[in-house]
Amino acid sequence: MLKKTVILCLALICVAGLSGWLAFPTPVDATPAEPVQQKIKELIRNKETAVNQKDKKRFLSVLNPSYPFYVQEQKRWFEDAVRWVDPGSYRLRVISMIPEKEHQIRAWVEQRYTRQGRVFAIRFPLLFQETEKGWKDSDFPFLHTTRGNVVIRYTDEGLREQASIALESAHKAIQELGRKMDWTPRHSIEVKIYHRPELFRQSVKPSLPAWAGGWHESGESVKLIGAKGFSDQQFISSVLVHEMTHMMVSDTTGDNAAYWLQEGAAEYFQTHLLPGLRTQEEKKYEKPRWRMSRLEKLNLEHLHEEEASHYYTQCYQLFRYLMNTYGEKKVRRLFSVLQLSPEEDKETVDKISLVNQRTREAVKKVFGKSLAEIERDWIRDMKKKKSTLAAG
Repeated sequence: MLKKTVILCLALICVAGLSGWLAFPTPVDATPAEPVQQKIKELIRNKETAVNQKDKKRFLSVLNPSYPFYVQEQKRWFEDAVRWVDPGSYRLRVISMIPEKEHQIRAWVEQRYTRQGRVFAIRFPLLFQETEKGWKDSDFPFLHTTRGNVVIRYTDEGLREQASIALESAHKAIQELGRKMDWTPRHSIEVKIYHRPELFRQSVKPSLPAWAGGWHESGESVKLIGAKGFSDQQFISSVLVHEMTHMMVSDTTGDNAAYWLQEGAAEYFQTHLLPGLRTQEEKKYEKPRWRMSRLEKLNLEHLHEEEASHYYTQCYQLFRYLMNTYGEKKVRRLFSVLQLSPEEDKETVDKISLVNQRTREAVKKVFGKSLAEIERDWIRDMKKKKSTLAAG
């Protein structure tokens, strides 16, 4: 996916699904002027109509161009929604509005749609800002903390400690990924932390599996689910490193890395980049669940949680083999060769055949072996190491 999806099993902090309601308080101490209210309602109607009519241009016209990460995220959300939502079932309405600050309005909206006849509903706040081109949808009304080229946005005061941890971990990850993989971020780093899975999903896509807890695609912010009162520094840092590795791989490959390569790198650096990170247990010399010819074609987002865990493990094992056998320099070269191909503005699942082909060709050019030959060597190496461990 560009590897955009860093989907992790955050069982400790993800407990809610898409269905249900978010009980945001409704302020009653101020009301925008009637003309402004009508403009905001018109924007909301335009979003609703755009989804039902599959009109991307109309949908994007509502969004604030000053927030490029949000525009890219909502573009992907729209592309998924028009395939996922039952045709004509999407509804979006304003519940209430209050002034936020000068030239800004906070609106509470209710979203409803059906998927195969099942109703999904959610209430959430949106920030609308007056621009030179009129009022525009400007994302959730986040709190934020920033330092240097990193900004952490979060949806609830109870996430403040996690935001501070994420800010420090992001700077460390940039430094280490830069040192190891010669990465300089193409743009500033933005991380969004959500206190509810439903809000996280609104920034990704409706079809996202319930076990997903983090996400990144090219041109977007890093997105994570957090939880009030949760402050496991190692866990938060580990998840953040996973997602920032996706950003690094997308930047250094022109977003041309196969899904397995994206996830393999993210799992590897999540485990090895920073000292003291919580990692998956280092068994990982087990027999692969799928042949690479099959793994390449799998859509991670369609896998059940247990299968997804096997997918991550297998990708990790193969990427670790590449790093241990060929070294960081060769892997950086692999990424550089991939970057020579033009970037396609599609999520990875929509260009999986193309990035698989480009990755196979780059593997052959850099390592002098086909992916099938590397797979054979890797399995032989795992068997040898497993036998050694058993004998010891």
